[in-house]
Amino acid sequence: MKQKAKNIYAVLKREVRLISKDVNLISILLLAPIFYSFFYGSIYINKVESDVKVTVVDMDRSNTSQKLIRMFDAHQLIAVENVVGDYSRGRSEVESGDVQGMIFIPKNFEADLKSELGTDLKIYLNTTRFLVSNDINKSVNDVIATLSAGMRLKYFEVHGFSYNQAKEMIEPLRTDMRPMFNSIEGYGDFLIPSILILIIHQTLLIGLSESVSKERETNKLHELYDRSNQSTFAAIHGKGLFYAILFSAYTLFFFTINFTVFKIAQRGSASALALLTVLMIVAVIYFSFFISSFFKRKITALQFLTLTSYPIFLISGYSWPLEAMPFPLQAISNLIPLTPYLNAFARITQMGAGWNEVMPQIIHISVLILVVSTATFFRMNKLFTAKTQLTTNHGD
Repeated sequence: MKQKAKNIYAVLKREVRLISKDVNLISILLLAPIFYSFFYGSIYINKVESDVKVTVVDMDRSNTSQKLIRMFDAHQLIAVENVVGDYSRGRSEVESGDVQGMIFIPKNFEADLKSELGTDLKIYLNTTRFLVSNDINKSVNDVIATLSAGMRLKYFEVHGFSYNQAKEMIEPLRTDMRPMFNSIEGYGDFLIPSILILIIHQTLLIGLSESVSKERETNKLHELYDRSNQSTFAAIHGKGLFYAILFSAYTLFFFTINFTVFKIAQRGSASALALLTVLMIVAVIYFSFFISSFFKRKITALQFLTLTSYPIFLISGYSWPLEAMPFPLQAISNLIPLTPYLNAFARITQMGAGWNEVMPQIIHISVLILVVSTATFFRMNKLFTAKTQLTTNHGD
């Protein structure tokens, strides 16, 4: 055991020297995680939109329509950019992108309401930006509900009902919607944590894969094997230990500093999150060894793995439900450690989950580690022994 520890430490020191002489690896491993974590996080730092521009086409020009427009403009999510009296002009502003929606108030709007005929208020949305259009739709419905309730309340009071009676009559069945998690319903609280984890996942995957493929490109695999005292176990874990320490430090930094800066909640079990994070890092290290073992050039590994960032995130089940994907993609997704990790990560940080709630994900990642570590050992052992034999034959 003592000799094995010495072998691992010798490989670890060699890996530190190797990285210190490689500008590309330094930029990927030491600069990219910190830079991207603050850069991408700052994009969504406001978390929710405000003052989304809309145009109001007021064909009525009545006191009621003016009151409604003021209520729209006072809402936090939208800002009335223009009030026009022509449908074509309002539509052209939406089509040009100057505003993101148009609210159409028809002629005789006030008269129809007073005569109890009812009327339609039309909303035209730029749904190419679905998050923006959802915000406009939500805010318009809020304003209309408030105005309608006030008008109905006044109507019943005029007809002799008390305030409490009128209130019950206008809304006999009330809904009380309370967001249990992400209470401000912000896009930032949903996306920033997953971006931080994706940065960890991809920089670790790319950095270690480049290091392993560089060993093959420069014909240094035999040196790595010799430094480990010809122990495949020591070669893999000595090299991987540096990345495990470095990226464990990064995750600790993200969960403390970045979460504080971007005001991201952490409601669940810190110990469960810590274990899951360590398991995820270990799994990615084994995956990096296995994947990179098939590349003979560092640039090829970089090009291939850089292209995996978006696909891996998209099929992880975080941005789109896993069960809504085609079965082949579900199968592939379950082979990626990021999938169970993000599932558990969201449960812990946003929903306050503990050990029992994330145990299936812990088991999932553990099984992936068992399978891929076995495959990695046999694959790297094959490369080491083949390289050693080749070197010995050349020496003879």
